[in-house]
Amino acid sequence: MKAIYNASGKKFVIVGANSGIGQALTHELLDCDATVFGIDIQKDSQIVTTPKYFYFKANPLEKNDLDDVFTKIDTQVDQINGLVNLSGTIKQFKAIESLTSSDWDETYDISFKSCFNACKVITPLLRNAQKAAIVNMASGLAFIGQKNYGPYSASKAAVVSFTKTLAAELAPAIRVNSVAPGAVNTNFIYKEDGGTRFDKDQYIKMVPLKSLARPEEISSVILFLLSESASHITGQCIHINGGAGMH
Repeated sequence: MKAIYNASGKKFVIVGANSGIGQALTHELLDCDATVFGIDIQKDSQIVTTPKYFYFKANPLEKNDLDDVFTKIDTQVDQINGLVNLSGTIKQFKAIESLTSSDWDETYDISFKSCFNACKVITPLLRNAQKAAIVNMASGLAFIGQKNYGPYSASKAAVVSFTKTLAAELAPAIRVNSVAPGAVNTNFIYKEDGGTRFDKDQYIKMVPLKSLARPEEISSVILFLLSESASHITGQCIHINGGAGMH
């Protein structure tokens, strides 16, 4: 994608950097001449580290892990211009009455608490930038009732509400927005046997634009929200779903 703004000298943190959307966003930010700090739970980065890309293995559910990363970043830079929280998972496809408390917590915590932890830890470096931005990953499932997605839907609804509260608390220095994609063609929608978690053909039929989203179609909106072009946008949730849900 052609860079939409000059991010030379700017620094960004991506939590969930190894995800499909995380990789797409990292490449776009590097194309904009930004410096990127990627965080994910896997040992190895899916993107080759460069003089402008640094990768840290950390579990965003563990605040101590993020504190350690913060300390390492803080020794390299005095400010961060943007934070993107992409963490999310669906561990169990069960009706709520069939879920155990641990089933619920596993999905809910990864999909929401990781966002909360990262915002708490990185906000001091964002404040140093004076004009900074946070973008949190919500989901279209936060806005509809879909069976067997209980803890994930609830966690992403929490992200939407959390984003609005944080936007009010951190303004005017830091803008905070969320994005709510529909189905995106990444590993997230596929099972271990290679099949999708839902009827992909049926889903595409109901989408007015007749396709799954590509990762770049989500990351480009995130990039816009991070940029000065979105300087008067905060507390909003941007839906990216090909028209599957019109809000």
